[in-house]
Amino acid sequence: GPEIVPLMDQLRSTCTTSYALLFATDCLITTCTTCCSAQDTIGLFGDLCRLGIVPAVWTCNILLKFAAEGGDSEVVVSAYDQIKEFGLTLDAHALVLITRSLFREKKADKAFQMWVEMIEMGVKPDVIAYSSFITGLCDCGKVDLAYAILQEINREGIQVEDMAYNMVMDGLCKEMRLQEAEMLLENKTRQGFTPDTYGYSYLIRSYGKAGNLLKVLDHYQAMVSHGFETNCHIASYLLQCFMKLGMTSQVTEHFQKLRDSGLHLDGVLYNIAMDAYCKDGNMDEAVKLLREMKAEGLTPDRFHYTCVIKGYCLKGDVPNARQAFEVMLKANVKPDVVTYNILASGFCKNGLVTEVFDLLDHMADRGLEPNSLTYGIIIDGFCRSGNLSEAEVLFNIVEEKGIERIEVLYSSMVCGYLHSGWTDHAYMLFLRVAKQGKFVDRFACSKLMNDLCRDGNAQGASTVCSMMLENNVIPDVISYTKLISAYCQTGDMHNALLWFHDMVQRGLSVDVIVYTVLMNGYCKVGQMEEACKLFDQMTSLGIKPDVIAYTMLLDGHLKEYLQRCWQGVSKERRIYVLRTKQNRLLSSMKKMEIEPDVPFYTVLIDGYCKAGDFEKARGEFDEVLQKGLTPDQHVYTALICGYCSQGEIEKAQDLFEEMVDRGIKPGVLAFSVLNQKTLRERQYK
Repeated sequence: GPEIVPLMDQLRSTCTTSYALLFATDCLITTCTTCCSAQDTIGLFGDLCRLGIVPAVWTCNILLKFAAEGGDSEVVVSAYDQIKEFGLTLDAHALVLITRSLFREKKADKAFQMWVEMIEMGVKPDVIAYSSFITGLCDCGKVDLAYAILQEINREGIQVEDMAYNMVMDGLCKEMRLQEAEMLLENKTRQGFTPDTYGYSYLIRSYGKAGNLLKVLDHYQAMVSHGFETNCHIASYLLQCFMKLGMTSQVTEHFQKLRDSGLHLDGVLYNIAMDAYCKDGNMDEAVKLLREMKAEGLTPDRFHYTCVIKGYCLKGDVPNARQAFEVMLKANVKPDVVTYNILASGFCKNGLVTEVFDLLDHMADRGLEPNSLTYGIIIDGFCRSGNLSEAEVLFNIVEEKGIERIEVLYSSMVCGYLHSGWTDHAYMLFLRVAKQGKFVDRFACSKLMNDLCRDGNAQGASTVCSMMLENNVIPDVISYTKLISAYCQTGDMHNALLWFHDMVQRGLSVDVIVYTVLMNGYCKVGQMEEACKLFDQMTSLGIKPDVIAYTMLLDGHLKEYLQRCWQGVSKERRIYVLRTKQNRLLSSMKKMEIEPDVPFYTVLIDGYCKAGDFEKARGEFDEVLQKGLTPDQHVYTALICGYCSQGEIEKAQDLFEEMVDRGIKPGVLAFSVLNQKTLRERQYK
């Protein structure tokens, strides 16, 4: 009550020893923590200080601990301010109490401010304080700061608890800063700590997510070599990495080893193994694992049943998918929208689109609402079965009603139009959706770009690409390549080059295919100098040209010489120019360890024939045979046309018969040229 302060003042004035006064103060504050509020206790503490009483450090800590137990960091800070006001001494434990209360409320910045302030006041953190502070920073997502502090105190030779290292490692791994996490694990070992399963599990988990199997196996083996046994969590990270890389056989093999080792398998491991068997189409083993779970006392959940249903659907086995669904219901396992969507997809892919509506009724009976993906699956099913009008009706109904994530619905309808060959309708829907401020997914955009390019609508494909970029969706290399190719087909090298530069500036990996497409475009418009510059640029970047690139360059050079340079040039000069060009290209190909193929020889033979060098043309043809290559109709046709152009009909006829004898069907051009020349020769005679 109110009389406490006067009594303590009287005790202060009459007490002969400071110890008795400190003891009385400590007892009083301790008693208040059992019967008073934190605010009242803090007020009493201030009143005692104003009397000139100087509470001991442990008394201050009792007050801070009581304030922290209420879960309100503002109260703790209030108690701290009271202590600070009277210049009382605090220790590392007080530092822990104050910062931990702030971290609990995710007030990391305030905690850091208090940490710095108290250290400047002379408080010296101990092992527990440093460890608690680093752990708190990690809990609040301040991994960078925690890592920096840990590195700094390591340099100063200050030790922290094992858990502090693990928390920072976990944070670094979650941010995929795996090399730093590995360095920290090594540093932890150098500090005298024995490696534990936590550090290894963080690295195995994160490298598994990255699909780096070598690193996963390295850390897994290191963990085993240190005498640590694997657990279900670490085993699941390993199996998930195999699954990510499509190594289903490795999943099932390691699952068997884990089972034989005596490890108590959990539902997650069973689910991963079942998924692997399902992807391999081995449904017997997947179902066997489901039964084994039950025998081991584990209860399969919706993930396990959905996995089996998906496996049957992937095989096109709709009856067994239905049966698995019925078993799931009888086991009182509630399916979710994902389960229904998988079943709906299985029905649609097997031409059972109308039966999907029975699933919708079943969902409604269980209080589940179809989502945008459900309707998207049905729309896709209608389009694939040739029922585009039904798809449009459903699309219009759902769009008018409104649904969350309607972009999924738009994407399905765009793909549906494209599947049905209605590229213009898909493009118009895409533009309408974009005007509404919405956007279709990457797959639909890429497919739309592809079909527009195929139809020769480079401008439309360019519009789609521009809108993708405006929505921070970067097209892949294939989409860029097709767009560049579409412009090259129309001879619009300006826009083709603009998109090429855009692709490079966005950091996409430009390959030989893109360069070849662009070079081919320049060759077609007769700009061989630009094509050659691109070729040199490609090789200077370390991109190895392929035989197609060389074939395209050869064809471009031949056409340039034939169309522009032959007037007034003697036959000998033509042959010399062609042979020089051929030798340069062949020398470059040899240096690159690239062997000419049949199309390359076809272009070469055709060029020699048009230049009148039939001896060299025939020599190249014989070289094709000597190398064990099989000449196709184009090679034969090039040489036949060459002989016919020079009136050597017999040689042309011999080649024609040789082609037929080899089982190669002559093309229309070979028939036409040979017949015309034979007819003219007969008329002449």
